[in-house]
Amino acid sequence: MEGVEVALSGHSSVTKMTGRDGEFGFSGVTLGYDYSVTPHLDKNPLNGVSTFDLVLITKHILGVQPLNSPYKLIAADVNNSRSVTTLDLIQLRKLILGIDTKYANNTSWRFVDRTFKFADPSNPWKTQFPEVANLNDLAADAKADFVAVKVGDVNGNAVANSIVRTAGVFELKAEDQPLKAGNEYRIPFTGDISPIEGYQFTLGLDPNKVELVDIEYAVSKAENFGVFAREGMVTTSWNASPGVLSKGGQEALFTLVVKAKADVASLSEVLNLNSRITRAEAYRTGGDYLSVGLAPNASTP
Repeated sequence: MEGVEVALSGHSSVTKMTGRDGEFGFSGVTLGYDYSVTPHLDKNPLNGVSTFDLVLITKHILGVQPLNSPYKLIAADVNNSRSVTTLDLIQLRKLILGIDTKYANNTSWRFVDRTFKFADPSNPWKTQFPEVANLNDLAADAKADFVAVKVGDVNGNAVANSIVRTAGVFELKAEDQPLKAGNEYRIPFTGDISPIEGYQFTLGLDPNKVELVDIEYAVSKAENFGVFAREGMVTTSWNASPGVLSKGGQEALFTLVVKAKADVASLSEVLNLNSRITRAEAYRTGGDYLSVGLAPNASTP
């Protein structure tokens, strides 16, 4: 892994950065002394993190599909409480929504000594796992190797400049209509979530032409939204509860209540779906990634 700060401490103190191959090295170290090697990286907390991770963590908590490695469990322990609970879901969703910009009690990456054997892989916190390599009485060349764990990324897709290949489109529908300055309008958003395990995206509203007054909840609740009024942005992140069946067909997801500041010929002129804060994507049952599209319907006379 590239760009990790690796600190050597003990008789000598020096810091190196890993190269593209993830390797690092220290030369001119005096033999016969004790040293510790500690990697650290706390950048880009959203790398590899999405609502699909919330889907997988939820399944683990409910016992539907337990996370099957100690490293995935460490990644799921977002709040660093040595357990995986709904509190981790809450904190991770706030990060996805852009409400939080970093982990409150954790770093973006954790590094576990690769030589460490977990006493119980289903409970990596049963004993303290080492995040430092100790080299005692250094007598010759020695090696320290670590497993990098991206916090929040339980499906292991954290990579630099990742490109997500999609297998279709999750389509949102909203009624397109003209807006008259001074009037309030309810804009329901619907979608067929029966094949969907989760979705996330950013909605942009032109703050010069419309003002967000309220969000009325339906399938999506208060905890599924982040509101950035000054920027004219609303973020959303929703995932289904395993075992809870959708009605099928178009369902009411949420409703935006807006007030027009100017006459607008069409809602599509002031509303757009984007990835500016929260990346636009959805997840079909079975693991397929979908893009998200907004399809305005013609207003009913």
